[in-house]
Amino acid sequence: MALLDRSQDTLPLLLLERDRGLRDHPGQVGLPGGAQDLGDGQLWRTALREADEELGVPAAAVDPLGYAPPVEVPHTGFLIIPLVAALLRPFTPRLQRDEVESCFWMPLVTAEIVSRQVATHLGRLTTPGYLHEGHFVWGATGIIVDDLRRRLGLPVAGRPPTT
Repeated sequence: MALLDRSQDTLPLLLLERDRGLRDHPGQVGLPGGAQDLGDGQLWRTALREADEELGVPAAAVDPLGYAPPVEVPHTGFLIIPLVAALLRPFTPRLQRDEVESCFWMPLVTAEIVSRQVATHLGRLTTPGYLHEGHFVWGATGIIVDDLRRRLGLPVAGRPPTT
């Protein structure tokens, strides 16, 4: 879920750092979310359940706005369908420690665009992304941030979308 705090001019986006012991994407920055369970019903319910499980985001504190374009993660086969939502009221994060190392709010409007070297299944690559308080936001999460920033008329870190 791409949860935005519209009460602040910098439009902070809630992000998490994945636990370093996880099999997939250990230590990487991402959005709260995960796989759909049979009992979830619609995808937005999955996003709300996962945000609550991972970070303690109460469903009553979220206003679902719609979906951003899907992002495929080729190495793992995941397809991310980000729910964009607005924060209705503040909450105190409660981290699911076996999945989440930390969480933070990155100001979407003023995020610093940088390039960094990252370790991937293909080896070390230099990739564009965003830097905030030592956290590097890249890959699928960077693509979602690019989409949100593009919609706001802001510069983006990655390549422009193909048409």
